[in-house]
Amino acid sequence: MHKKIQSAISLYSSGQIQKSLDLLKVLVIDYPNEALLHNLSGVCYSNLGQLNNAVNCYKKALVIKIDYAEVHHNLGVALQSLGQLKEAIKSYENSITINPDYVEAHNNLGNTFKELKQLDDAINCYKRAISINSNFAFAHYNLGLIYKELGQLVTVVRCLERAIAINPNYHEAFNNLGGALQELGKMSLAVKSYKKAIAIKKDFFEAHSNLGKILIELGKLDRAETSLRVAIALNPKFAEAHNSLGNVLKDRGKLNKAELSFKKAIDLKPEYVNAHCNLGIIFYANGDIDSAIASLEKANSINPKSKLLLTILRSRKNSKNSKMNLDNVNYAASKKRLTSNPLILNRTVEPELINNLYEMKSIELDELRDPSYGNAKGSGYNLFEDNRPIIKAVEKDLVSMISEAIKTDIYIEDSFFVILGAGGGLNSHDHITYLDKDSTLNLASQKYSLVYYLSTGDQDCSEPGTLKLYNPSKDILPYDGMIIIFPADRLHSVIYNGKKDRVIIGINFYSL
Repeated sequence: MHKKIQSAISLYSSGQIQKSLDLLKVLVIDYPNEALLHNLSGVCYSNLGQLNNAVNCYKKALVIKIDYAEVHHNLGVALQSLGQLKEAIKSYENSITINPDYVEAHNNLGNTFKELKQLDDAINCYKRAISINSNFAFAHYNLGLIYKELGQLVTVVRCLERAIAINPNYHEAFNNLGGALQELGKMSLAVKSYKKAIAIKKDFFEAHSNLGKILIELGKLDRAETSLRVAIALNPKFAEAHNSLGNVLKDRGKLNKAELSFKKAIDLKPEYVNAHCNLGIIFYANGDIDSAIASLEKANSINPKSKLLLTILRSRKNSKNSKMNLDNVNYAASKKRLTSNPLILNRTVEPELINNLYEMKSIELDELRDPSYGNAKGSGYNLFEDNRPIIKAVEKDLVSMISEAIKTDIYIEDSFFVILGAGGGLNSHDHITYLDKDSTLNLASQKYSLVYYLSTGDQDCSEPGTLKLYNPSKDILPYDGMIIIFPADRLHSVIYNGKKDRVIIGINFYSL
């Protein structure tokens, strides 16, 4: 190889990208038919962020040598960065046709399919990369991110742990592993994972922010604030950290400072739904319900699924006792509507309802942050978004029955089904969220849980699936068609070892 070409390669390898490119500009004049020089020029332009120039260089290289697999791959990377995803796919596929074992091309083809939301195709690409090189950490990591989008958290953990085993300094993998563990409720392990990511890369602001967020959830506000301020110092434009800092300040009663943090988050990210909602809470806490509603209307215009708070505050404003609503945060306690705790209702179960639930896609509930354990599967928390006539009929009936029983309109936040097999159950838990605990809103006093027993399964066994309620203790052996409603903050558990499946529909709702 010519010494000057070797010099250009050495300059590039040592990180002297511009000097390498300057030399290459001379060399391509002397050696215009050397594909290697055009390829390396393209790589230099890519590193300098000059993607269009990079594309031109790669195309010149391919005119000279059409079967140059590395150039097809590099062209794909540049096109993907430019957002030309379909063209990038063609380039990656050309690279793979020439070299079927080009592991990087399979991996990056998977990344492109992921951007296009073609997740099955992406999974196949990552698995192909792993089959070629089982120690290719990037493919294990990317596969984990796909499974995270699919909600398969146990599989996410497995993939990311494999990536980390291959590359113990993979800080992004530790950060995302922390997120998966947090969603699974394994909080101490999640904290350790975030801290490991930070130990590897001290200026990893996303990990500092994620550590701060989980510390808020754990109630460790001093440590949370420290982590979030570090994240902001590292990246002052990181909206998520400003929003989380606002939550810390709100929880510590520093409402004016919290307001500034939420507004900063919105300035940085105007379509940030969570920040608009949090700002609305601050306005409400300060007695300005109109501004609160305006903030929540903005959030709802961005994402209609964020309408819980908007619905509740509109209801409070429209209440005949609206002045009390603004002045007394304990107002919601007056909305306790159950005539008995628990309240028992009944509805005849259609056989087709159970059949339809079995036809729906279900997931193992240990893949979610869910109190279910053992042989338990079910849906996510949006069952009533399904448009099957039988599901809509059940929704309509339950809403009507609840509203009649508690004499008020309701807002359904969660709807789901659970199928318990032998050895399945529910650990002791309630249905209160971080938002419900906010003392400004006192939503917990308006929140209720409902369980509708479609099939109680096999009750002639040692653990027939008795619903155990606590504080005060009460045991209820359900029957088919039974509906039980109780305050969402009441702890409850179930153990079941019958031979037949137990099938239920669950709801968490708020009175208005």
